[in-house]
Amino acid sequence: MRHSNRNAGYLLRANLKQNLKFSLIWLVILIMMIASGAGKLEAAFAGGASGSKEIVKMLRAPGMAAMFGAMPKVDTYNTAIVFAGVMVVFMIILQALWVMPLMIRNTRGQEESGLLEMVRARNVGRTAAITAASLELLIDSAIMGILYFVSLAAVNMGGTDLYGDFLFSLGMVIANLLFGTIALLFAQLTNNTRTANMLSYMVLTAAYLVRLVTDIQHQNLTWLSPIGWFEKANFYTDNNVWALGLALLVSILLAASATMIARNRDLGAGIIAERTGRAKAAGWLRSIPALLWRTERGLFAGWLIGAVVFGGVMGSVLGGVGDILKTNPLYRKILDVGQINAANQTMVLSFLGMYLGIFVALAVTAGVQVAFRLKRDDNLGYLSVIHAEKPTRTTISVSYYCFGLLAGVFVLSAGLLALFFTGNTVLSHPLPLKYLGRLFAASVPAVISFIALGIALVGLWPRLSSLFWLYMGAGLIVQIFRGLFDLPKHAGNFTPFGWIANVPVENVDHTWLIVMVVSAIVLFILGIAGYRRQDLSL
Repeated sequence: MRHSNRNAGYLLRANLKQNLKFSLIWLVILIMMIASGAGKLEAAFAGGASGSKEIVKMLRAPGMAAMFGAMPKVDTYNTAIVFAGVMVVFMIILQALWVMPLMIRNTRGQEESGLLEMVRARNVGRTAAITAASLELLIDSAIMGILYFVSLAAVNMGGTDLYGDFLFSLGMVIANLLFGTIALLFAQLTNNTRTANMLSYMVLTAAYLVRLVTDIQHQNLTWLSPIGWFEKANFYTDNNVWALGLALLVSILLAASATMIARNRDLGAGIIAERTGRAKAAGWLRSIPALLWRTERGLFAGWLIGAVVFGGVMGSVLGGVGDILKTNPLYRKILDVGQINAANQTMVLSFLGMYLGIFVALAVTAGVQVAFRLKRDDNLGYLSVIHAEKPTRTTISVSYYCFGLLAGVFVLSAGLLALFFTGNTVLSHPLPLKYLGRLFAASVPAVISFIALGIALVGLWPRLSSLFWLYMGAGLIVQIFRGLFDLPKHAGNFTPFGWIANVPVENVDHTWLIVMVVSAIVLFILGIAGYRRQDLSL
């Protein structure tokens, strides 16, 4: 084992230095989420019993439970219990989006770029790379956990103690280890980063969807989801350490499996064999768009299927949202049937507006992934032969950018159609089609403007392109938590998420619609012009 891991410390130091900015940005985001969430909820509960009861009532609604997780069933709620109920699922998703690509980049990504081959030519062991990645995951997670604990102890929420804060922080550390080792395993099973990332995100999405369904209908089955294990820990109530022990045990087994595979496989190879292609390529692959379709169709299909499944699951909970007022005796006494139905429809539309931001984010992620591959394929040398042939740099960049835009629009369309029509099948009073039109009229320009911003960054400042995810993530977080944390009405207007905040209850404001369309056109042109001036070595 020592022979296989020789010079892993050298690789660890190199990885920590290379990933410093990336990890620091994510740590700042995560700590801000924890501190602001705890602080805002503490202020809300300190405002009086009526305000706290309204928060709990809102979070126990089926639509909110679908997004954030089921609230624990206790006689009396305090700030700490509500904080755990709201933040556990959301923070695990954010953390997974940090560590999964990081682990794949540190292992399979280094192999794919040829860097690990040069390193392994020296006195470096076969498993040194995966050991270094695992140690970096452990160090980053430990730092994150310490900062979580310090933040929670400083806020000192009602109903908490140091043991509860410690257990919550430890649970989030173990969640990091679990999803990080899942990515490490896929990096060893596959022979390219594209497939490893896709499979990792599929597991994360499946875990979220299984948790979503079981939290609403069969909470005893939430154990089927890895995310559900951390919900079952019941932080600040039961403090179930056995659930965390299960997650830690699985993490150790996954890391051991990944290490065993790395020790026995050839460099650059994977356990999952790719299908052998045709001996002679088809003639239609001569064009750049056709080549992109051939290489990205698996990723595109995965996003489409995921959007349809996610839309169908989220739509299936709208029936419970619409029936909340009917089950309230006070509202039934005050309002007649027509008023209750109208109020129910407004509530359903409000939840659709909240879901809209998530579907926009999914579509933007799918589209920007394709657009960002332009620079990555350049750096890996995949486009060297193409640049030497007839296609111009403009043709190449436009092909990548347009494919990204189309991927985003199609993923958005698939998700919204599944959400709307699945929701209408469970609603006692189905929504008119005009509301579906409002969803599309607002979200399509928002997706295009977001992707166009990513395109401009790839063309003009490729080294700063990772800041796009910070911008989009901050906008989504502010939009989702704006009402819960009592943020100003226009707090989210620094991104398109804020511009479509009132849809579909209202039509999108024409001014913002024009801003989105014009900015998308300008940014798209800037992205093309910027790529034409770039050196291939950037």
